[in-house]
Amino acid sequence: MIRWIRGADRGGPARRRLGGGGIFASRRRGRAVTRVRLMKKWLMAGVLAAVGAMGAATEPRTLLLEVRDVPAAAQQEKGRLAYNDYNRDTVLSLVRNTAFVLATPAEFAALKRDGFHATQVMESADRMQLIKRALYGPTLTLPAIYHRYGQIVAVADELVRTHPERIARVQLGETTQYHRPIYAYRVSRDARQPQDQPGVLFDACHHSDEIMGAEIVFSLLQKLVLDYGRDPEITAWVNRSEIYLVPVVNVDGHDIVTSGRDPRWRKNARDVNGDGVAGIFPEGVDVNRGYDFNWAMGGSDQPDSERYRGEHPFSEAENRAMRHLLELKHFVLSVSYHSQGEVIYYPWWWGGLPAPDDALIREIAGDIAGHIATMDGPGTYAISPGGASSQSYAWLYGRKGVFDFLIETGKGTHLFAPEDVPGIIAANLEGVKALMARSRGPGLAVHVTDARTGQPLAAEVWLPRIENNMVDRRTTDAVFGHYWRLLRPGKYDLIISCPGHRTEVRHDVAVVQGDWTPLEVKLQPDN
Repeated sequence: MIRWIRGADRGGPARRRLGGGGIFASRRRGRAVTRVRLMKKWLMAGVLAAVGAMGAATEPRTLLLEVRDVPAAAQQEKGRLAYNDYNRDTVLSLVRNTAFVLATPAEFAALKRDGFHATQVMESADRMQLIKRALYGPTLTLPAIYHRYGQIVAVADELVRTHPERIARVQLGETTQYHRPIYAYRVSRDARQPQDQPGVLFDACHHSDEIMGAEIVFSLLQKLVLDYGRDPEITAWVNRSEIYLVPVVNVDGHDIVTSGRDPRWRKNARDVNGDGVAGIFPEGVDVNRGYDFNWAMGGSDQPDSERYRGEHPFSEAENRAMRHLLELKHFVLSVSYHSQGEVIYYPWWWGGLPAPDDALIREIAGDIAGHIATMDGPGTYAISPGGASSQSYAWLYGRKGVFDFLIETGKGTHLFAPEDVPGIIAANLEGVKALMARSRGPGLAVHVTDARTGQPLAAEVWLPRIENNMVDRRTTDAVFGHYWRLLRPGKYDLIISCPGHRTEVRHDVAVVQGDWTPLEVKLQPDN
């Protein structure tokens, strides 16, 4: 059953009830309809409620507690042990009814008095040591199952060396603070040069503490290269698509987390206050609030906020690196991996209106979600429209025409226990299968050339019955003159235009079920 959840700062007022009716009912699980209200991850009110539930501490919280068998009522949004990503004061994680909690001795005694199964794990006046123990585990360092960026790059570069026809490395830019390289990897039937094929993008770690995404993308990268020619499904993906993978967008922040310095670190490493000292919590800029689609509507303008969006759109080199990638390649579909929540956010709910392609985007989101099993059993991921502000999925769809899905992997923490990592990766790779099945259509493969010279044109392709003024006009790529446009089977009107050429209108263009429907357009020059 595909679940609806209510969104918040995925960026704005969201709606939609939970339930499995209509096209979002899992084909495998029938038509069961359930109304569920889940915790609103992004509302600061939830943070205040969670802190208030433990009481306003009058002394430092020097104890780390493990609370087992947390009742469902205590886990709800206003419950005593509710988990919220922005709450670093009390509940640090809540996985399978077990919470790690910062507490004072008085709060510890109150929990035991009220029947909670709480035990003391650690006592320290050093708050960071308590946080490391809760999030990294007993060693207080990153578990070996995770990879640092240098390890990811080393393995990927070896694949580039041994399989140059299958994978190529592309440097997108450097990080804001420490000028580390940000790499994308291109996988295709001939990765030595750009291909005239539909593009699919996978990226991770806009938020540096959400390192599970890097592991998923890294695993996918290796499978695409090593299983090509052995696995018919993967071979078909690579032959018919040009796949780009960015394992880590926020490289500096990822290093802070994976080096063992601070498992809470979410933003990049920018020295915001300019004092010459970087990496002091909570400095930095939220890389996933820095895109230029409704930038002022998303995140926060307060530098100490976890969602600080920077001084202006694309102020951060990490965002500019992603912008550069979209200048290199047009994508049909993309996924950005985050943690946590077991939900897929998609564009969007904005001003009381869905996205122009809402029906198809929801259908694809539901299909992907229905293939990703939750950590706790037979259920699958939920779906929800996000807001239309400053984040990658809103920018990719609103500006670039990409159907982008933000997948919140796992539940209850950002750093998952080693025993949970393989299962979360495997589950999300099943979602990749559903996404890649959609990358073959149906839709239009529009090819626009100059009628006189035959040269490809960077032309505007507008479907006026679908695309309104919420979104930028879509264009063909300048190198090949191609634009792949996912559509349901049916008939569509198109307006194709290019400066210096006569505009052409096509009526009732039929899109058939199955693969891409080709459409050749030769624009006549003005003179």
